Amino acid sequence: MKLNEELAIILLNDKQPRRKRLLENLLGGKKTVATLYWALRYQLLGYLGLGRYLDISELHLSSLIKQKLVKKTDDEYLLTKTGMNLKAQLLDSQSPQWQHNFQNYNLVRFKYRLLLFVQVISEFEHHERNYYPVKVPDAEMNYVKHYFKTINRENVGISLKNELVEFLNSLDDSDADLFANELVGYQNNGKTLFQIAADLNKSLIAISLSDLTNLSKLINIVSNQEQSVLKPLLNGLNRTLVSESALLTVNQYLSCHDLSMVAKRRRLKESTIYEHLLEVAIYSGINKFPYQDFITKQITDQLTANLGKNIDSWKYESLSDIDKQRLSFFQFRLSEIYLTKLEIGK
Repeated sequence: MKLNEELAIILLNDKQPRRKRLLENLLGGKKTVATLYWALRYQLLGYLGLGRYLDISELHLSSLIKQKLVKKTDDEYLLTKTGMNLKAQLLDSQSPQWQHNFQNYNLVRFKYRLLLFVQVISEFEHHERNYYPVKVPDAEMNYVKHYFKTINRENVGISLKNELVEFLNSLDDSDADLFANELVGYQNNGKTLFQIAADLNKSLIAISLSDLTNLSKLINIVSNQEQSVLKPLLNGLNRTLVSESALLTVNQYLSCHDLSMVAKRRRLKESTIYEHLLEVAIYSGINKFPYQDFITKQITDQLTANLGKNIDSWKYESLSDIDKQRLSFFQFRLSEIYLTKLEIGK
């Protein structure tokens, strides 16, 4: 099965119909409020941008439908019972812990730097100057070159070896083998994830997610060790979940509680201010956002009474003209976010 088909199986389930275009926007890291909202509804926010790491921009579902793994209803897709069984197999022993660091660090760039740095030190320790470096983007190549020029080369080989051995010892055997097999060094070309998956007779998506888990665990370790020779590889790679502009908007609002004033100060349209508020609400804990300033229990109760308990089926256009005059789309979407947070307990 192709990687994008395995990924589609993981992103779908058998109870909540999901839209292909929204899932593809999610994989591409498209941070519109609509994409983030539906990622919240699908409980897939941790997968935002995963397509960039896997080099996937499109999900192929037609073959999965023919295999009776997926069924289509209107423009939405569900897993069949067989599809759910396959999903369980693909995710067997997989931990979602990689998702936190995947959203807070650029793991793709970290991996480029890591593989190249390990190779450079390995070749240096063996006094080998003529070798083909790992293929990485120019920016990461230049970063590693600059870093190599600044380090104490006398002990770097031993320090790196000790860190890698300690890390490998912290993993179970299969994850340690995966990590070690990818490394490139003196007279060792390393293996691709595709080759490792074939050698182990495992799905490529399972190997890819295990790889992300390894990288995430390594970041947890080196980020807390000031003397780590690997820690500088993280420089400039951390990122915030919420855009700086959205955070600025919310902080200004919390200081004055006047949206018009914030829009005027920031020279932004009020519609942009509302988008910023929704973005922060999506990423914030339910007790960390001032919902009470914009919606009430009466509003959410009335929406549930009018539109039903299945929030996925709610549409602003389904409201009566009178209700739409009373309730803005911003309040409607914020109500959906609030009720979703209650539903999933976040």
